[in-house]
Amino acid sequence: MTQMFDSFLKHLDEKGLDPETIKNYKATWSKFRKWILQSDPELRDPGLATQKDIADFKRYMQAHGGKAGRPAKPSTMQLTFVHLNAIFRHFADKGFIPDNPVGPVEKPPAARRVPKWLSRNEQNALLRELRKDGNKRDYAIIVTLLRAGLRAHELCNLTMDDITMTPRAGVAYIRGKGFKDRDVPLNSEVRSAVGSYLSDRAEESQYVFVSQRSNQLSVRGVQHLVEKYRDRTRIEHLTCHALRHTFGHDLVMADVDLQRVATLMGHFKEDGNPNTAMTEIYTTPGVEDLEAAVELISWT
Repeated sequence: MTQMFDSFLKHLDEKGLDPETIKNYKATWSKFRKWILQSDPELRDPGLATQKDIADFKRYMQAHGGKAGRPAKPSTMQLTFVHLNAIFRHFADKGFIPDNPVGPVEKPPAARRVPKWLSRNEQNALLRELRKDGNKRDYAIIVTLLRAGLRAHELCNLTMDDITMTPRAGVAYIRGKGFKDRDVPLNSEVRSAVGSYLSDRAEESQYVFVSQRSNQLSVRGVQHLVEKYRDRTRIEHLTCHALRHTFGHDLVMADVDLQRVATLMGHFKEDGNPNTAMTEIYTTPGVEDLEAAVELISWT
């Protein structure tokens, strides 16, 4: 890592970006750094790349930037150049370099982003499998991801002081950096599942969700749990983020306005206002939504 890139990482941390997002920025920089140092072994700092270097890297991505030397996918191309543009813009803003070499390069065409979510039938199949298994902790974790839309690290960091529950109401205070703190109401499904789990939990911990080896469940532990039920249900797109996407999509399909959906999802602008542009991805109909639409005009 260069001193310039360390400055950029500090900038991201101060903005309160999701750790997974920061991890993705690191991966993009590592990919670019490896390529440019192979292209010019005498270059001391990848941060000194020129406009030509960026254009050459774009051509490399288009030809060999994907898996097994295949062309990179449009979504990969787009995300890579969004990251590089932000990185080099920061370098220029800080005066490390005279200007942003990514700016003049024609950007890859925007890829149509369609997030994966679970249909109602898939949700039901998942919950059936969980109930059959009888593990109250696993059930509470999945239901909280599915019905409160938490990110995996938010669920892991949830403490007993962060939740308030009664038989008729409940709320979770989700801690985030910058303007990302939010209150998420917990519906009756979440209250019932979490309450049942906590009433049986033997471990004493400040964290709501624990593992057999630790008093705080890890993100990898959550991912492993979801992968286990993905294999059992054979729902190929079942991931932690798919459960979060399902929460957002179901809210939109229930005619909840985008301002409230953005707030519940934790989609905020830098000034703290809801970022409805990020939430609009959930307005894209899935196959089940389209099937329901055409049934509305059926004569039978």
